[in-house]
Amino acid sequence: MPRTKIQNEQIRVQKRMQIINSALELFAQKGYHTTTIADIAKHAGIAKGLMYSYFTSKEELLHSILIEGYELITEKFDPNHDGILEPQEMLLFINDLFDKLNNDRDYWRLYFSVTLQPGVIDDYFRKEMIKKYKPLFDMIIKYFEAKGVDDPYLEMVFAHSLIDGVFINFLYDKDYPLDKIKQLVIKRLV
Repeated sequence: MPRTKIQNEQIRVQKRMQIINSALELFAQKGYHTTTIADIAKHAGIAKGLMYSYFTSKEELLHSILIEGYELITEKFDPNHDGILEPQEMLLFINDLFDKLNNDRDYWRLYFSVTLQPGVIDDYFRKEMIKKYKPLFDMIIKYFEAKGVDDPYLEMVFAHSLIDGVFINFLYDKDYPLDKIKQLVIKRLV
């Protein structure tokens, strides 16, 4: 019996994630530049040619990984999509962020190890990601303006740096006090 469209789509999504997870693992272990499409296909257990029906190049695969990471991080940001970040939305965002970090430590360890490799992210893609983040950053600046912070832009940069620092420290320290740090972040940002 032939597969339905829904079954085919489910298989396609599963294979795509298999490729992404294999690429992340290999990029982290071997380095982005030394990992080949053939390496990724072999690790994912698929034919090299099939890789190209999902991603046209290793660069496109990397960009997809980074964009999906961004989308995972911002999934609960401004849930009502009104462009205004309220304190309860900031709290929801922080809780969701920490839950994602805690529940998928391996994914985030690989994600950060790839993004921190020198020369992996080119200037064009960096500019594209900055454009993608800009509306989020603008909302955070307005959030801090509404709280009466002296320098809302600087507070946004601090908040971003703080969250990145928490992620990186948690990923490399098995005894990191994540729950206590989360409470300090909430106290500072909400």
